[in-house]
Amino acid sequence: MGESASKGLSSYHKGLLGMLVAITFFEGYDFLIISLVLPFVSRDFGISTSGAGLAVSVISIGTILAFMVISLADRFGRRPVFIITIFLYALFSGLTAFTKTIELFVACQFLARVFLTAEWALASIIIAEEFPVSHRGLGIAAVQCAAAVGAVGAALLLPVASKLGLDWRALYLFGTAPVLLAIVAGRRLRETALWERKKDSGTNFFKVMAHPYRRDMITVMFIWLFTYLNYTAAQTFWTYFAVNERGWDEYQVSRAVATAYLIGISGFLAAGRCMDRFGRRTTAYLFFILGSMCTAWAFNASGPWMYVSLTALTFFIGAYLPISSAFTTELFPTELRATAMAWGNNLFGRVGMVLAPGLAGFMAAPAGGIGNAVTIIGAAPLISVVLIYFLLRETKDVNLDFSCNK
Repeated sequence: MGESASKGLSSYHKGLLGMLVAITFFEGYDFLIISLVLPFVSRDFGISTSGAGLAVSVISIGTILAFMVISLADRFGRRPVFIITIFLYALFSGLTAFTKTIELFVACQFLARVFLTAEWALASIIIAEEFPVSHRGLGIAAVQCAAAVGAVGAALLLPVASKLGLDWRALYLFGTAPVLLAIVAGRRLRETALWERKKDSGTNFFKVMAHPYRRDMITVMFIWLFTYLNYTAAQTFWTYFAVNERGWDEYQVSRAVATAYLIGISGFLAAGRCMDRFGRRTTAYLFFILGSMCTAWAFNASGPWMYVSLTALTFFIGAYLPISSAFTTELFPTELRATAMAWGNNLFGRVGMVLAPGLAGFMAAPAGGIGNAVTIIGAAPLISVVLIYFLLRETKDVNLDFSCNK
């Protein structure tokens, strides 16, 4: 079922998309929980603003170490590595619910991040390799949109758990549900046809840094870095901003986040359509520029404008991920595709995810508040616009069935 098999979507494509959407829903759910519960975790464990930022940064290091897991998919195949990641991120999410100290909390979430990040990356690779070229951008965006829907689920569960007398731990316990989906994937998921054809071509973790891939690889790495600086700072600290600088409670936060994600997730699909119709470059210019602008708006708004600005922010910055994923999966050959994702998204790009919370936390006091700190960090994707304009070619119609030897 390679991309050249059909111009449309077969029943297997549709079933594959449905399965990956369900699995990636929980990746987004688990990823956003920490943003929602950070004020309450900080309170329960008695840590300061800078301590909270440092804890999230340490947890985020797990997203960098995911490169080791993702790169294994070039050697052993997408299917087995993908299924293992689902089991393990569900396990460590569940264990988080039973932690009694901030150190144990950070350790469990650190390990959960390793595997849920790998799952997310591999889902994008599977879609890129299995979907026809005319639907590839939308397919990647749809899977990553599911992660945003998962974030809505987390936001809606927060006040429910509170009303039932449960605390933030209940949200992590619910995160064990993907174990059932891993069983389904084990029975129904096929290995991608492209990997099957290229699996004997040989892999080399450093080959993506050699000619003719070096310039593209380095460019993609920096695009991911700037993407995650903005994306992570905004996601991590909006709730903290609303609670500590605008005096909101958990019910107001839940309503705002749920509303923003329910409406804003359409940005994923809009970006997917734009990528397939107008190209990756044009779509990147639009969403990266407006995403930076909306970050500044959301972290300086007050009153009802907080709802509107958060929705606009969610619409544009969510699309950063499918846009960056499209470039990463389409610029490199099959036998290096997972390795390229590991280098770009994880080994280098996720450094931005690690730095952003700690950087925002430590900038908060001199900048005059967490809102101003995140506004400054949110300008980073504007650098990506310049890099894409000068250094990356359009990949909208690239045929992915090529190898290092061509």
